[in-house]
Parts: sequence; C-alpha cells; structure tokens
Amino acid sequence: MVKGLILAGGFATRLGTIGEVFPKAMLMVEGDTLVGHLLSKLEKMGIETVITTNRRFADFFRPYPNVLVEGATREEEKLGAVTAIANAVRERGIEEDLLVVCADNYFSSDLRGFVSSYQGDPTVGIYYAGGDPGMRLQEMATVKFCGSELYPPPARNFCLEEFREKVDPPLSPYVSTGLYLFPPRIFPVLLEYSAEKKRDAPGFFIQHLMERGIAVRGYLLEGEWFDASYQNYLLMFKDSKLVRKDEDVIQFRRESGDTVMLLSFLRKGGMYHVSRGERLLFFIEGGVEMKMGMKRTRVRGKEVVEVPPGEEISLLNATHPYSVFLSLKIG
Repeated sequence: MVKGLILAGGFATRLGTIGEVFPKAMLMVEGDTLVGHLLSKLEKMGIETVITTNRRFADFFRPYPNVLVEGATREEEKLGAVTAIANAVRERGIEEDLLVVCADNYFSSDLRGFVSSYQGDPTVGIYYAGGDPGMRLQEMATVKFCGSELYPPPARNFCLEEFREKVDPPLSPYVSTGLYLFPPRIFPVLLEYSAEKKRDAPGFFIQHLMERGIAVRGYLLEGEWFDASYQNYLLMFKDSKLVRKDEDVIQFRRESGDTVMLLSFLRKGGMYHVSRGERLLFFIEGGVEMKMGMKRTRVRGKEVVEVPPGEEISLLNATHPYSVFLSLKIG
C-alpha cells in the first residue's frame, strides 16, 4: 500500500512578483496545472494523496480534497520540504510507503515504472540531463551509480553509490527529479532529522540516509521531466508589476521601451476584455473562446492572434483551470 504526498508549500521566490501571488503548483503545462497532472497520475494508480501548501496560497487549493495547510504566510516562516514531509507523516498518521513529489515538477511519464521498481529501499526518480544544454547540473542534485558514465545505463533500476546537492563538477549527467518513495522504517530517521533542523532540501536528507548506511536506490524515468518554474516566459516577468487580481484574471505588466507586455492568467469561467492598444495575443497554455465582433472562434495554446485596431474582443476560459496568454500593448 502506497500513500502519496505532493509538496506545494513553497513561495516561488525564483519567480519574483509572480511567485508572490501565484503558487508554482498552479502553473499550466500541457493543458493542466502541475498539481492536476500529478493527482491524475496518482489517482490512476489508486494512490490516495495528501497535498501540503501554505496559508497564503490555501485558497488556490480549495477545489482539491485532502489538503494539509501549513501556517506559513511568507518565505521566512515556511517549514521546508523535509520538515513538511515529517509534518504530514505526523499529522495524517501515515504508516504506509510514501510517494513524495515536489509540485513544481512536470513528468510526461505516468510514474508506474517508478512505483513498480520499488523494492522496499528509499528510491529516487532520476533523469538523464546530459542531452539538455539548458540544464545547469552544478545547481542540481547529481548522482553516481554503476554505469553513470554511460547513456543509456546498464539498468534502469540501480543502487546509488553517491548523491550530492549542487556540486561542481557534478557527479554525473544524471540528476534527481524531486520524486521519492520512502518506506515507513525510515520515518523515525526523518522525524529526528527534521527535529534537529538540518538542511531541509530533500536531497540533503537522501545524503543523510546514505551517510547512515541506509541503501538508496535510483530509477531512471522515461519521457520528459523539467522544473516548470524555469520556463522562459515566467522568468521574463520576474520583475514585473501585478496590475490585476480578481475572480477572472491575475495579470502582470512589464515594460520594454515603448512596448508594454502583459502576462495574464485567465481563471476557469473568467472573462477578459482586450483593452485598447493590445495588438498581439500569444496564447501559451490552455485555450479560450474568443468573441471578435459577432464572430466566435476557439483559440488554443501556441496560437497567435492579431488584434485589428478598434475591434472589441473578449476571451472566455470555459474549460481549463487557467488559460495563459501574453499580449503586446503599443502606445
């Protein structure tokens, strides 16, 4: 029996202004929120899941069952990932094997291979990042195992020989993904580690387990994996200004010379009226029903719409948790 735990208690400081008002777990990727993707994968495997979040973002998670709200309202108060795991184990009385995943991760695979590889030892989801020049391995947790100098490795499931957070040079091109499976026999170690307030990133806890002589295994994930908060359009608006937050839209503004860029998160059921001066709409995720004059059309993610001068346009998000679009405003 496996229980699931999605860690969504962070404050997304990397995203600047966006992270101050919008949780990473609600970022859209491939038509759904990150937390939506994860819950769907776990539900299909029959895994009951707890979501942990903080008090500031609690309202975003009201539609989801089994949410554990931590008391933090700002970065300085948050529990940290390992302490959040320990807190969930205590608060929910978890005694089963525990599948833990950080909510800022996107996995294209269904995670069944990872779960079925479990042999009773702490297990870490591993990804081969050697073919991605955009990944800074020295800023990630890298691993060493028999065959880690090869791609593909001799086996998809292996015993880890070494695990290090953020070392330069990295141990190998294989990185930890923020996906873990913990047996209940290590919970006492987890609670002790948390109580001593050691370094709270999950990778440091994995190092701690290995230093104590506890065997830790790795599983090479299939498909694509990435930390969604590194998407370029989000980082571009890190220093933006929040200009709207209501039941329909969360919107950020960034200026570059004579051009104003607006990044909008249109909530499900929300309506957006295109303002004067918005000339181009770049739809990033989700989709909308667009009304232009008397004409109605469906616009999906990855499409671009040119706005004719003087034309009244409204956008309705009827189906997606959020529809995300960028508009250019000139003059």
